[in-house]
Amino acid sequence: MVKPSREIRADTSVDAGLAAPTYDSAAPRRLIFDELIDLYRHRDLIRNLVRRNVTARYKRSVLGVMWTLLDPLFTMLIMTLVFSALFAQTIARFPLFLLAGVMVWNFISQASTQAIADLLYGGNLMRYVYMPRTVFAMAAVATGLVNLLFAMVPLIILVLISRAPVTFSSLFFLIAIPIVSIFTLGMGLFMSAFAVFFADVLNIHNISLQLLMWLSGIFYSLEQLPEGLRPIVGAVPTYHIVALFRHPIYAGSLPSNGTILYASVSALVVFLLGLWIFMSLSDAIAYRI
Repeated sequence: MVKPSREIRADTSVDAGLAAPTYDSAAPRRLIFDELIDLYRHRDLIRNLVRRNVTARYKRSVLGVMWTLLDPLFTMLIMTLVFSALFAQTIARFPLFLLAGVMVWNFISQASTQAIADLLYGGNLMRYVYMPRTVFAMAAVATGLVNLLFAMVPLIILVLISRAPVTFSSLFFLIAIPIVSIFTLGMGLFMSAFAVFFADVLNIHNISLQLLMWLSGIFYSLEQLPEGLRPIVGAVPTYHIVALFRHPIYAGSLPSNGTILYASVSALVVFLLGLWIFMSLSDAIAYRI
């Protein structure tokens, strides 16, 4: 009998590093804990997916990544022209107020939509190689953060032009970004879990985003609404999510305690609910795709 060579044994030894993860659908799994470990092990895959998403978006584009800056600016200019007669007179520095809201809303809508689309149209990779089920949603949110980082450039310029107050409290938006990201990740996981089984969910999600945009205070404040509408809009989580990001940039002060609490709790609930449902259906999703 021919004995295995020393080189072959070295490749399978502990010293060679961790063995490639294998998946056994019959093995008991601590769903969320194991998924987090798998995401860390596949962090290079997430980076590659983010790089692919960013480059694919601007492929063959003359302006390239500049569209990340121009898109919210053009949206802000159009909405300023449309709504200036209604709200600009009562909201100081209305373009800044509007741009900050548009930016965070673009992040929520684009990242959650991409999480669904990437799983639907790229999830067939799971048939050939093992990967965490949530990797596409994580990559979509990470891509959104990259785009948000670029979009911060015109926002900072507008802060300086409009002479908005800049204080130490303005840095609170750095705390708001993880909260917004957790909310968006939960939304993406929740919707993509059902989109695998019902393709119409992607269209339903897009329609729901249009409704939520009008209820999220992108171009108005709660005080400007009729008293009968204030409780309805005030109960919408995305209204407080948007305010959490925008207020320290626009006003240079901390959001109210109620806004911080409502936005944080909403983000945590949406994230845990989305993650739990997605992981509960993870095996069925892998076979369905």
